[in-house]
Amino acid sequence: MSGTDEQFRARLLDMFREEADEYLEAIAAGLIELEKTGLVPELVESVYRRIHSLKGASRAVNLREIESICQNLETIFSLVKRGEYTPGVNDFDLFHRTLAVVKALLQEEQPDASPAEIVGALRAIPGKPAGSGPGPALREPHAPEARNGNDPAVTGPDRGTVRIAAHKLDRLTASADGLLTAQISIMQRIRELEEMVARFTLWQRNHSQAFNDLNLLQRKAFREEKAALPHDLVLPLQRAAEFLEYNREFVTYLQHDLATHLRAMEIDRSALKASTAEISDLIHDAALLPAASMLAPFSAFVREASRAAGKSVELTIEGGEIEVDRRILDALREPVMHLIRNSIDHGIEEPPVRIAQNKPATGSVRVRIFSRSGSRVGIEVIDDGAGIDSSAIRKTAVESGVITKKEDAALTDSEAIWLIFRSGMTTSRIVTDLSGRGLGLAIVEDTVSRLGGRMTVSSVVGRGTTISFSVPVRMTTLRGLLVRSGRQVYVIPIQQVKQVLRVHPDSLTSSRGRPTIRFSGETIEVIRLTDILGIPPSGPPPADTRPTPLVIIAYGAGQIACTVDEVIRVQEIVVRPLGSQLRSVRRIEGAVILGDGSVALVLDPLELIQDALQADRPAPGPALPGEAGWRILVVEDSVTSRVLLQTILEEAGHQVETAVDGIDAFARLKQHEFDMVVSDVDMPRMNGFTLTEKIRAEGRQFAGLRVALVTSLDSPEDRERGRAVGADAYVVKSNFNTEDFLETVRRLMRRRYGEVR
Repeated sequence: MSGTDEQFRARLLDMFREEADEYLEAIAAGLIELEKTGLVPELVESVYRRIHSLKGASRAVNLREIESICQNLETIFSLVKRGEYTPGVNDFDLFHRTLAVVKALLQEEQPDASPAEIVGALRAIPGKPAGSGPGPALREPHAPEARNGNDPAVTGPDRGTVRIAAHKLDRLTASADGLLTAQISIMQRIRELEEMVARFTLWQRNHSQAFNDLNLLQRKAFREEKAALPHDLVLPLQRAAEFLEYNREFVTYLQHDLATHLRAMEIDRSALKASTAEISDLIHDAALLPAASMLAPFSAFVREASRAAGKSVELTIEGGEIEVDRRILDALREPVMHLIRNSIDHGIEEPPVRIAQNKPATGSVRVRIFSRSGSRVGIEVIDDGAGIDSSAIRKTAVESGVITKKEDAALTDSEAIWLIFRSGMTTSRIVTDLSGRGLGLAIVEDTVSRLGGRMTVSSVVGRGTTISFSVPVRMTTLRGLLVRSGRQVYVIPIQQVKQVLRVHPDSLTSSRGRPTIRFSGETIEVIRLTDILGIPPSGPPPADTRPTPLVIIAYGAGQIACTVDEVIRVQEIVVRPLGSQLRSVRRIEGAVILGDGSVALVLDPLELIQDALQADRPAPGPALPGEAGWRILVVEDSVTSRVLLQTILEEAGHQVETAVDGIDAFARLKQHEFDMVVSDVDMPRMNGFTLTEKIRAEGRQFAGLRVALVTSLDSPEDRERGRAVGADAYVVKSNFNTEDFLETVRRLMRRRYGEVR
């Protein structure tokens, strides 16, 4: 195949993948709706046609495995259409598994099951003859009776739209934002011209005072006392006087031309601003997508996650038609997923518990999108689960070292709820692949804050929780506060600037050895901006007699007050990335080119607050017992798995011993002291569940010993049994990740020694 043919095929495959993703999302949503509402003919027809279209598209690009899968899935739905077959719960599980395999093939990843296995499972469904093709009810796309003008899967392309690659749209948007840089430069030139006009005005005032003296010199030198002057001075003085007169007229005309030029530049600036705003608005509008495009895959996720947790959960989406910038939707995908996952794992109770509380057996998670004033959109994630127990939050926060007991005593219940957004916070007693790591909600708040949003939480124990936030509809240019600290100019995003003040040093108080200020009933720590950034002072400290500019920065639940040397102004900014070499530089988000051509650094408010507050914390105490390398017993009957776990833990610096089954492990525990047990479940003589039960039954002897089960058993019943026998973590081998596993070990050890202290 020639290079041109290969390039064409690559482009064709890219187009197919984009089209196939849309089909897969639509089919998955249709399957969820069919399982929820029953076999509504219109829904069956819609799912059938999308499967048929996906089959035809895969045939066009010669992806035979996907074509074969779709062919068999299409045959099943042809039987469903004719009323000859009604799929059950297990069949819908297979359908969703089929879509997952197709998606993995599209992304050139290794699927959980081979295409042959999926095809065999589809052909083995009762009521469908093995190896049969499409039934007589199937219609080819060109058949007139198969067309439906309301079904986008079978209609022709909309002549009023054009498909554009996302990366091209991003480049176009960045170029439009770049026009703002030119606009800022023109504004800087206008300011410079205005300064020149001001200087000419001052010159004109001084010249008027000197003009009378010039007239006096002319009268004395050339009229009244001309004879008294030496002859050789008369001509030079006359020329100097004539030049000064000419100079006055020249500067007057120059001042007039400068003012005219300034007015023309102002007109040009206004025209550029209008054009820039129009182009930017049009391009940003082109990047708007319905929120449903982000939420569509969540229905399948909720179905799988709730079944894995042994729960029944129904997802409802409201306001999916509201359009939001694609980049904002991409940024919110993971945070909203975290909130939904948190509702499933921590909020929604198991069916027997819900029934005992007079609740429906099926829990409800509702995602609501709604428009707000000021070009913003609100998003709410609402569940009808158990709510947030503030006492459990407090206990976990103290055990995890997030807050001290003294800080806990000063918190109200409503303030304690906000601790769920702190990194490392989780009330889950057992760590699983679904939750228990304490990272999800911290990531949510971080993302929302970076988008210029604020979060609110409301919860009623036993009735449910609502987490809501608002973000801009469009990813527009930012407004920043320009400040100078030391010799450098910095930009602070205006969304995180709570207040700008000028305070006298005598008005500051001291708390824990740091200056503080009282503002709106709160005590806020004060620190110099260059001190947070780690920049040494460039000169002697300023005198304490002058008022000091103070910028209060708020980000989520944290806030600090930064002293700076000068607050310059607020202006629109276009943040430029630092590049791959400087991407890891802390506290700096990017750079801005100012109108005079100089570069200002854009600060990261979150990291500024974190570093400032961390610097204020007392020095850490002695290391936790065994922190240089904990003693861990690995229990695994498989040699390969045993060596793998041992190697991972030893490379992390831990002391590892191994056992081949539960009986061997329990004997070793009686002989030696360990900090943690990492055990398989399915083993001869004594399995991991029984081993965990015996460890917990010993009471004081093994008090605090952590147990993590690493197993291939991933059913809801197995997970629940692991929780019931007292395991601290349940790690499924199919989802095993080395970094996550080591983080789980570290977190469990922190819990253990936090409790000891």
